[in-house]
Amino acid sequence: MILFTELSWRNFLSTGNHKNTLDLTRHNTTLVSGENGAGKSTMLDALTFSLFGKSFRGINIPQLPNSINDKNCEVEIEFTIGKDEYRVFRSLKPKKFEIYKNDNLLPQNSKSKDYQKILEEQILKMSYNAFCQVVILGSSNYIPFMQLTAADRRSVVENLLDIDVFSIMNILVKARLQITKEYIKDVDHKIELIKSKVEEKEKTIKTLLKKSSTSIESYKKDIEETQNKIQETNHDITKIQSNVDGLLKQVTDKDSVPKTLLKMESLEQQLKSKIKTIEKSVKFYEENDTCPSCKQDIQDHHKRCMVKEKAEERAEIEKGIDELLEKIDHHEKRSNDINTILDTVQKIEKKIIIRQSEVSASNQYIAKVQKQLDSVQNEGDDVQETKDEMNQLIGEGKQHAEKRKELIEDRHYYEIANSLLKDSGIKAKIIKHYLPVMNKLINKNLKSMDFFCQFNLDENFNETIKSRHRDEFTYYSFSEGERLRIDLSLLLAWREIARMKNSVNCNLLILDEVFDSSLDGVGTEEFLKLLTTFGSRANIFVISHKSDSMTDKFQNHIVFEKKNNFSRIK
Repeated sequence: MILFTELSWRNFLSTGNHKNTLDLTRHNTTLVSGENGAGKSTMLDALTFSLFGKSFRGINIPQLPNSINDKNCEVEIEFTIGKDEYRVFRSLKPKKFEIYKNDNLLPQNSKSKDYQKILEEQILKMSYNAFCQVVILGSSNYIPFMQLTAADRRSVVENLLDIDVFSIMNILVKARLQITKEYIKDVDHKIELIKSKVEEKEKTIKTLLKKSSTSIESYKKDIEETQNKIQETNHDITKIQSNVDGLLKQVTDKDSVPKTLLKMESLEQQLKSKIKTIEKSVKFYEENDTCPSCKQDIQDHHKRCMVKEKAEERAEIEKGIDELLEKIDHHEKRSNDINTILDTVQKIEKKIIIRQSEVSASNQYIAKVQKQLDSVQNEGDDVQETKDEMNQLIGEGKQHAEKRKELIEDRHYYEIANSLLKDSGIKAKIIKHYLPVMNKLINKNLKSMDFFCQFNLDENFNETIKSRHRDEFTYYSFSEGERLRIDLSLLLAWREIARMKNSVNCNLLILDEVFDSSLDGVGTEEFLKLLTTFGSRANIFVISHKSDSMTDKFQNHIVFEKKNNFSRIK
C-alpha cells in the first residue's frame, strides 16, 4: 500500500514564494473550502505534477510557475511503501526532477522519460489514468469511467487488477513472434539458396567428370606419339652429327693451312722485291763509272765482282721462289679441299638445325599438350574440391534445417502465448472472475446512496442497467445527478478492488466539488455516510463550496484564501 504523507508547493500557479504544506495523514476526513480562485484545486495539480509531471486540469507546463515570481516553482511529495520512505521533488525555473529513497537520491537517467518510467512502473506501479480513477474525482477535468473509451476502460481495470503486465507481455510476445517469423523467412531463403547452389555443384561435377574421362587419354596419346617422333629425329641427328665429326677430323688443319699460305705468299712478295733490288743494283754498276755520293771512280774489277755477286744472289732467290711456289700450289690445293669439306659440313649442319627445330617444336607441342593434360587433371582436383564445397553446403543446409525446426517450435509457443495473452485469453478469465465482485460492490454503493437499480458490467465493460419496474437503460439514460451517483459508486468500487488486490492501493481520496454539482441533498447525505465506512483505511479530502452545511461532517477543515494575490492555506 502507498501511504501519501505530505504534499508541499510554492510559486506554483497562484501560490507565492510562501510554501504551502498539507499533512495528508493527520485526519481521515478533511473538508477543503475557499472562495473561487482561492487555490483549492491547486492541490490536485500539485499532486499530479509531483507524481506524473503534468497537471490534473491539463494546464501547460510553461504556465505552472507563478507568473509574478516566475522562478523557483517547486512541488514535493512524501510517501511510504512498506518500510521504504520516498520523496519526489520537482521544480521549474530551474528544472529539476529528483527521487529519493530513504534520503538517498536514486541514480538519474539522461532522459527524464526513463526516470519517470522508474517512478511509475517500479515504485508507484500505477499509471496516471489509474491514479485518477481511484484517487481523484474532479468536476472539472475528471473523465468518469463510464465516459471512457472501451480501450481506456480496459486499461484502467487491468491496472487495478494488476494484470496490465499481461498486455506488456503480449506486446513483447507479438514482437518476438514477428521476429521469429522473419527469422523463419530468412532461414527458408537460405535453405532455398543452398539447394540451388548444391544443384549447380552437382551439374559442375558431372561436366568435369565427363570432360576429364574423354580428354586425358587423347592428350596422353598425343604426348607419346610426339615423344617417339622426337626420339627418331634425335637418332637421325646423332647419325648425321657422326658424319660431321668424321669430316671435321679430315680438316683439323683448316686453321693452319690458310695461315701458312698467307705467310708463303708474303714471303714470295719479299723475295720478288729482293730480286728487283738486285736488278736495280746491277743496273747501277752497269750504267755508272763514278759513285754519285763520293765522286770516286768505280773500278771495273769491282763492278764485275759486284755484278757476279748479285747474279749469284738472284739465282739463289729465284731457286727459293720456285720451291716456294711449289709449296704454295700444294697449300692452295689443300685449302680448296678443306673448303670443299667445310661446305659439305655446313650443308649437313643445316640439316641438323632443321631436325633440331623439329625436336624443339615437338617439345613445345608436348609442353602445350601436357599443360592441357594438367588442366584436365586439375579439373579432377576441382571435382573433389567441388564435392567438398557441396558437402559443406549440405552441412550448412542441415544446420539451417535444425534452426528452422527450433524456430518453428518457438513460433508455435509464441502463438500459444499470444493467444493466451490476448484480451480474450488469460485477462478475460481474470476479469470474468472479478466481474461479480465489481458489480456487487457497485450495486452496494448505489444502494447506499438510495439509487436502487441493477448495474452490471460485462467482460468488455459495457454496462447494463435495469431500474426497478423499468426496462434496460444505459448510462446516458439517467440525469446528471443519477450519473454522478454511478460515477461515485464506480470510484469507490475501484478503490475497494484495488485494496483487495493490493495493486493501486493508497490512502488518499480527493473529491473536487463533487457535492457542488448535480448531487442533491439526499444523495450528498448518503454519500457522506458511505465515506465514513472507509474508517482509518483512507485519508479523504473533499473540496467544496458548501462548507457551512458540511463542516460538522468532517474531522478537519482547511480554508484556502488569497492574500496579496497569492493563494495560501489560511
